Amino acid sequence: MSIPAPTRLASGQQVAGLMTGTVKAAAFWAAIAIPATYPMLLYMGLEGTPGLLFVALLFANALALAIGHDHKR
Repeated sequence: MSIPAPTRLASGQQVAGLMTGTVKAAAFWAAIAIPATYPMLLYMGLEGTPGLLFVALLFANALALAIGHDHKR
């Protein structure tokens, strides 16, 4: 038994909507969790690898804030 095309399309749109919500939720919680690592990295010093990791986490946090800012609105 085959499913009509409009039902399949609507189903795909629902899945896309759920995935969008999931990505926004994950980004929202990542934006909250990432800053918890900053004190440890600052304590280790910002020279060498910890400094690069700190800058990478700052960019990741900014990206997570941009993606997840309207989670649950």
